[in-house]
Amino acid sequence: MPRIALVVEDDPELQRAIGDYLRELGFAVLGALHYEGAAAYLESARPAFACVDLELPTASGYEVCELIRRSGYADVPILVTSDSDDPEHMAYAERAGANAFLRKPFSMRELGRYVRALLEKSKRSEPRLRRLRP
Repeated sequence: MPRIALVVEDDPELQRAIGDYLRELGFAVLGALHYEGAAAYLESARPAFACVDLELPTASGYEVCELIRRSGYADVPILVTSDSDDPEHMAYAERAGANAFLRKPFSMRELGRYVRALLEKSKRSEPRLRRLRP
């Protein structure tokens, strides 16, 4: 059974690209365009990894991070993505439960580095990753 990745991204093209890349890494991908879609998936599936855009149409990505944590998935690595690299956004994302922050635009190769770093068992940080919490 493949690991599940939850991708919450309101840009369908970017969601598709991220999903395709994560499938190449061996994930089964659940894609949601908004908070409600993510909530529906979390009721029936346990993701091994979540990639969450901070700017969503019906609720923020911060709220999705909080939902993941409230749903009993404290150990699920969460990577947030955003067009902004404002330190306040990063701090708020960390408080909401995110583990790392990746600024858009990004390459799929860069996304892969983040995914691998977040999923590895050791707690070492790679200096080029914007890791928010272990």
